[in-house]
Amino acid sequence: MRTKQKHSLRCERLGVTTILMLIVSGFLLIGTLAVSVRAQYPPGVKEILSSGKPQPMQTLTGLIRVPKDFGVVPMGPGHSQPAVYPCMPFSVAVYDAKALRSKPLAVSRELMPQGRDQGEFYTCKYEVSAPAGIGLYVIPVMGGTLLLPKEARMPMHITDAWIGGTRSKPPRGWERGFVGKFVTLGSKAMYLKFDLAYAQVDPN
Repeated sequence: MRTKQKHSLRCERLGVTTILMLIVSGFLLIGTLAVSVRAQYPPGVKEILSSGKPQPMQTLTGLIRVPKDFGVVPMGPGHSQPAVYPCMPFSVAVYDAKALRSKPLAVSRELMPQGRDQGEFYTCKYEVSAPAGIGLYVIPVMGGTLLLPKEARMPMHITDAWIGGTRSKPPRGWERGFVGKFVTLGSKAMYLKFDLAYAQVDPN
């Protein structure tokens, strides 16, 4: 009788142990699946991580050219004095060409140094490091980079009269702006030039 009880007790213990092992295995399987789901990377990212190689970067340099007859940006809204630094409002933003509504991949430093005059233009120099080997969209902006991709669009920068110059205020329905450029950086630094211009935004 005692032998049968011991055998029954052993069977019960084995059954409990088996159930516990199945439960633990289930949790491990769920955890493995969760890790697998979290490990889904965008195209190209997994290869970079697995290779241990960082995204290659390259230097982008160039000039922003402002027609002298546009004048100089004022010190602030409503001011009649020009800014001490004519290049103050300008920055350069670099976007992934496939994600123009996302945050820029890189931006230039906030205060650009002034370059040499080029005839009818005064110039501002910029330098920025950006990813190489992928399609990029590069464009100068005015009013800072913190809100990008949404631009500040301050009237002082795009429509109000600037100080000096013979064409210091855009015509009605026009505003100041830049044309961006699509590029791909390679093994060497790239040089890009941008001209500030008046663009028609309202034909009426």
